[in-house]
Amino acid sequence: METALFGWQADAVNYVNQTAGVYELLASGIKEHCGGFDGKTVLEIGAAFQLPHGGLNLVLAIRDGARQCFGIDITHPCMGCSAPDKVAFWKAAKERLGVECDGIAQNRVCFWSTDVLHYDDFFSKIVQLQMSASNMWFRDGMFDVVFSNAVFEHVKDARNVLREMYRVLKPGGSAYHHWNPATGLVMGGHDVGMPYYYPWAHLRLSEPEHVEKLATVLADPALYTTAFPPGHTLTPERAATLAKDPKTFRRNMMEDLNMLRVGDLHEFAKSAGFVVLYENFNIHEEDRVYLTPEIREELPGYSDDELLTFFHSFALHKPLSAAR
Repeated sequence: METALFGWQADAVNYVNQTAGVYELLASGIKEHCGGFDGKTVLEIGAAFQLPHGGLNLVLAIRDGARQCFGIDITHPCMGCSAPDKVAFWKAAKERLGVECDGIAQNRVCFWSTDVLHYDDFFSKIVQLQMSASNMWFRDGMFDVVFSNAVFEHVKDARNVLREMYRVLKPGGSAYHHWNPATGLVMGGHDVGMPYYYPWAHLRLSEPEHVEKLATVLADPALYTTAFPPGHTLTPERAATLAKDPKTFRRNMMEDLNMLRVGDLHEFAKSAGFVVLYENFNIHEEDRVYLTPEIREELPGYSDDELLTFFHSFALHKPLSAAR
């Protein structure tokens, strides 16, 4: 990214702290519901290679005892590996978290030669691959744990992603995921959601109405610094760029969201063969004030949990009795 999307990403140390916090939240859920990372072969779906922090979850999982970590994404693992913001992120990560990546002394970021030679083992502890989660190349029963963060709202074929996850997990293996359903107030519409200016705009407004609201917000610093969630407050540079064509901005963002409902996810997981171990609608209680009776009338087909969830977390289990 030549220009930070959000203000907190402009400072490498702050960026590292934010993304490490997300990892710790994931790792806590994986420890509680999947037995942790220790000694396990792990897969991250949607490892975000295009972003400065892409690969951080894999490195931290190795630090926390994983035997080997694979990460897949629709973007190539080398994308932007020499970008100044990516290099700055990993230098800050080394200082803040004590993690290493290859090439940093040459101002590039890569992982493929990590521990290639280690006693009698000949493999890299971290493997990054460009691959679709709905058509993975891995052999059956390869992984102990599969996880993702902020991915399930974007995949085009969630049913097949869950089938593929089931296939590549070992019998007795588990999956743990955080995602942002499109029904949610704060992150449902992602960057075109304006929860503190026009709640659930992406669900309540027609496209022309939504574009008009976006144009109003993007043109006014007093609005674009208060309309979005704190972690997604736009920088002035990005707001100015988006204000030039809010229609394209909205279309691109909405096309990137699959509008998957939590109920759909349950159905797909169970049809794939999973047992649902756990789920939680993570809600900021202070957001309940936005769910007024008038808005509730406008959105009758959604539960309060769906509308208020900041993110939804769930854990799945592949039974030991699954066909080998």
